[in-house]
Parts: sequence; structure tokens; C-alpha cells
Amino acid sequence: MRVFFRKIFRLSLLLPWLVCMGIVSIPVTLRRDRWSAIAGMAKMTKYWGRGLLRIFNIRLHVKGDPGGYDGGLVVSNHMGYIDIFVHAAVFGLRFAPKKEIRSWPVLGWYTSFVHPVWVDRSSRLKSQKTLEEFRETLEHKVPLIVYPEGTSTDGNTILPFKSAPFELAASGNFDIQPILTVYRVPEGADTPCWFGDMELLPHLWSLLGIPWIDADVYILPKITADGRGRKELAEAVHEVIRAAHAANVLNKEPPEHA
Repeated sequence: MRVFFRKIFRLSLLLPWLVCMGIVSIPVTLRRDRWSAIAGMAKMTKYWGRGLLRIFNIRLHVKGDPGGYDGGLVVSNHMGYIDIFVHAAVFGLRFAPKKEIRSWPVLGWYTSFVHPVWVDRSSRLKSQKTLEEFRETLEHKVPLIVYPEGTSTDGNTILPFKSAPFELAASGNFDIQPILTVYRVPEGADTPCWFGDMELLPHLWSLLGIPWIDADVYILPKITADGRGRKELAEAVHEVIRAAHAANVLNKEPPEHA
């Protein structure tokens, strides 16, 4: 019964918060200058994300200095939509969701508010347009995050990285900011990760009932292209994140929080 009331209470906070942020964001998202709107909404996502963390009682712990970020492509492991709450709260970001989300009822319309880069892999031409939008985003110093595993996981492994997102860094001399994200919940609680064939609404209902979630975000050393191709960069970034995952998850070492 306690879990049920927790879910109802959080749901009663979630909907007004999303509506409130939507209303507050209107003057920013409708700016005449497109890149001013995009940059402004990237900053707005930090407040949006921090509010969601409070509603879900996600306790954010950051190792490293996110304030040291001064441009470049942010790359993380991926465990589902909860990552968006957490990473927005850390950096304030522009996201790159799959184009299929755009057609989802309500959520697709709401996501459009923040001017994401809709990723369409249906053809080589559309993939190239996505990369060009990535390039322009970083040239305008707007933080951009990608999840090169290509899918979400249960957090117990780091899948091989797809190399396409690293074409940007390889050809444009943009730095790469790797981060590792780890979630911890009370013993016996449901997983906050959304992966495999899980359905969205049942998982969200389950997430509302988790008493607390510790979200540990590790800001790892930056990586520069140094003339490497996209496949080499993908492997190098993967190894940095995999090694951090092995040290802080597989070995169960207690995380150090800044």
C-alpha cells in the first residue's frame, strides 16, 4: 500500500512539473533565431532534469567536474530514458533520440519542445544529415550527448560502440567527453533500467515506486581525435568507459563522490 501511494504522489507531481516546464519554455523554444532557441533549450533541460530527479528521488552523485566541460561530444553508456533525466541535470544538453519517438502520443510532441536532433537511420542520406546537425550543434558550443551502444542495457555490461557518431570527432577535431553512469537501488527494488522488450508505461509505473535511486556519474578524461578514424575513436572511448565500468561496477568498489 505504501508503494502504491508513493506512485500516486509522485505522479501527482510529475504531470504539473512537465506542464509547468512546458509553459516556462515557450518563450525560449519559440525564439526567432533557431540556434538561440536550441542553445536556450539545452540550458533549460538542466532545470527540467533536476526537477525530475527530485520527483523520482534520484540522488545524483558526480565524480569529477562537469563545469570543466567546454565543448565536445558527450558519450555515455545507456540504460534507458532515466539517463536523459540524469544527464540533463548534470550538463544541460541537446539530445539525439530515435525518430520513432517523435510519433509517440504526447511524449513525442513534448520532446520536440527541446529541439532534439531526431536520428533517422533509414538511409545513408538521412544519416549524413544527422551528422551534419551534430556538427552544427557542436560548432555552436551546444552540449550534445550520444549513446553509441545503439540500445539500452541492464547496466551490467558495456556493449560495443557503433562508430558512426564518432565520424564527427574524427573529421571535425571536436573533443570527446566520455562519462560512465551507474544506478544503485535498495535491495529487492525493481530496476530503473529500461531495456530489451520492456514496455514503457509499465516500466514507468514501476519506476515511480522505487524508494530511491543513486545515480553515479563519472566524468572521465577527455579524448581528442589526434588523427584517428572513427572506428579507432569508437574503440578508444569504449575502452575508457568499459575500464571505468569494470572498476566501479564489476569490482563493486564504493564510488567516490565529488
